[in-house]
Amino acid sequence: MSTSPRVVLTALLLTAAAALASCGDDEAGGTEAASSDAAATSAAPPTPETTTSAPPEPEQTIVDVINTFHKAVDADNGKRACAQLTSELRGVYAQNPGASTCPGGISQLHDELGKTKLSSLKFAPADVDVTKKGKEAVVSHKLIAKRNGTDPEKTNSYNLERERGGWKISYIG
Repeated sequence: MSTSPRVVLTALLLTAAAALASCGDDEAGGTEAASSDAAATSAAPPTPETTTSAPPEPEQTIVDVINTFHKAVDADNGKRACAQLTSELRGVYAQNPGASTCPGGISQLHDELGKTKLSSLKFAPADVDVTKKGKEAVVSHKLIAKRNGTDPEKTNSYNLERERGGWKISYIG
């Protein structure tokens, strides 16, 4: 079964907004000590606090890649959008009717979308399944559809893989 450019476009539309849903802030509120200096010196030595500012998990990184792709398509920035794709998928976009390059294919996609914004789709790291020992990932169409209130049969999944040390979108459908 071949995938038409419209199917790919639909997939992009449904997945784009999902990328934005993962953004959020974690604010930790501090507390002030009410004890005097004498009480503080008689207390047990403080234990080092665990910081949560570790590098982003692969799932968040994947969400960020898709967000970047969607925003670039929305802005008609083919070069930036294509940078989020595997070399193979860049070749697919370059083969769109009337396009000879990936950025040209992205520009066609942007024009076909009109006022529709890919970045209106919502998805989150919880929608990402990293497999093959961290080398591949899938953002499920079923989870995207559930999060966005869309029909799973009309929603596409994203497949990603590690390429040159980073995550790249390898398939949309």
